[in-house]
Amino acid sequence: MLKKVEISTLIILIIFAFYCALTIGSSWDESYEMTIGKERLKYLFSFGSYKDYGFYRYEEFYPGFYNTLAIFVTKIFPNKYEIEIWHLTNTIFSISTVFGIYKITSNLFDKKVGKIVFLLCFLNPIFFGHMAMNSKDTMVAFAHVWSTYIFLRYLQKQNISNNRNRYILLAGLTVGFGTGVRLPFITTLFPLMIFVIVDMFFFKTIISHKFSIKKFIIDLVKVLVIAYFITISTWPDVHNNILTEPFKIFMAQAKLQGFGGDWLLFNGNFFNTLSLPPSYIFINLIYKSPEFILISYVIFIYFIMVNKNFFSSQFNFFWTKMFLILFILLFPIITFVFLPYRVYDGLRLFLYIIPYFSIIPGLAIYYLINNFNALLPKLLLGVITSLFIYYSFIFFSFTPYQYTYLNKFIGNLSNAHKKFENDYWNISIKELINKIPRETNLISNNEKIKISYCGVAHDLAKRELNKLKNIRYEVMDLHAKNFDYIIMTNRATADKDADILDNVKGCFEKVKGEDLVTVERNGLMLSTLRKRL
Repeated sequence: MLKKVEISTLIILIIFAFYCALTIGSSWDESYEMTIGKERLKYLFSFGSYKDYGFYRYEEFYPGFYNTLAIFVTKIFPNKYEIEIWHLTNTIFSISTVFGIYKITSNLFDKKVGKIVFLLCFLNPIFFGHMAMNSKDTMVAFAHVWSTYIFLRYLQKQNISNNRNRYILLAGLTVGFGTGVRLPFITTLFPLMIFVIVDMFFFKTIISHKFSIKKFIIDLVKVLVIAYFITISTWPDVHNNILTEPFKIFMAQAKLQGFGGDWLLFNGNFFNTLSLPPSYIFINLIYKSPEFILISYVIFIYFIMVNKNFFSSQFNFFWTKMFLILFILLFPIITFVFLPYRVYDGLRLFLYIIPYFSIIPGLAIYYLINNFNALLPKLLLGVITSLFIYYSFIFFSFTPYQYTYLNKFIGNLSNAHKKFENDYWNISIKELINKIPRETNLISNNEKIKISYCGVAHDLAKRELNKLKNIRYEVMDLHAKNFDYIIMTNRATADKDADILDNVKGCFEKVKGEDLVTVERNGLMLSTLRKRL
């Protein structure tokens, strides 16, 4: 009976994820990412003769492996379904990531914990909300989770030659997949490498009894070679010299300190994206994680203190394994604090840690289930279950914009746009523009409207506007202020050429007027068509 419930739940979740993938609009970066894939595919199919792939000034920093793969998949289907197939492909890889964290947790602890973590990760609004429309950070998460699992299995099975060779190949593929998406991916594996060294010389718990350091070094080189050739395979900018160009580009990228906008709205204040407060990741996790997840962390800490031996008695080398999980979680936070790098869009650039973020709540819930006969665990499990049911309703009510979710700690959602940039990737613009014929007379009047954008990708809005029949419009410059209507999300924006904080505002606050059409969820306004006063 329980097995049937688990399978049914899994099928429902996957179907729902696919539904959201087909419902959402294009994200800000998708046009660019898809173009990279198309250009790289042209290059490969021309056997290097196509030379017009340098369409964007920063394209040389992106190897484009996943983009090329995903575009190849879309070409199998009719072109009119391109964006839908793209979203579905992203979703399949994202769901595979959730299976990967299940495999890691089952390996380190047991399948019961793994199943709990699977559910928590799948329903995490931060991760779920990015499944379909984020073709970079979700793929980094996919590569990281499966690289971690494969490395763990290698450490346990190195002395079995057939397994050893298989894990070398798989690790090379997953690491190459990650660096093929984003070069700095390799740095996210540092905690794993440090853990291997520490476990090798101090803990001696995870690694196999006959573990060979010499074999490990040789195998690691093999992994890096495989990964290297995967990375450069779809990267025409380095093909003139594959030995030196990748490293030159990597160093040039490091000097740029990342890409993206200069300003963002964070917890009610505007900041330069190169000088965010150290609390940035922590505050985002506090406000954007479900309440029951945060409470589960408190529960875990409490029972670790009052019942120190429970987990150690349940799982071999428990604290060694926790060292690995905590190190993976804390490493990006530490590097963020000490290394100047441009960060924006909430937790998107740290998305790969979200699956691991579900492990400690999973262990807490496991503890409550296994100690259900005691009064306090019984009461706490009731609280967690009630909060989970409540959250489930909220989770589904945000469909398909789960990534904009904010918990009750934020206060009234109608004012949340003053604290965070919510739909920073514009996926609600499709719904907003589709509402224009139904909720306004802008088209029926047959007037040519002067329209501008704020916090909206121009090509994305143009694509959706052009789908409307009989609309006549002219795009005007935001700073010229000669427009009558404006389509907005609440991204931070500055006056033209401004580079001082005093000139930065959120789009919703910058342009006053009457909201004719809005997209909102639970009182949280995501985008609007506003008539300018």
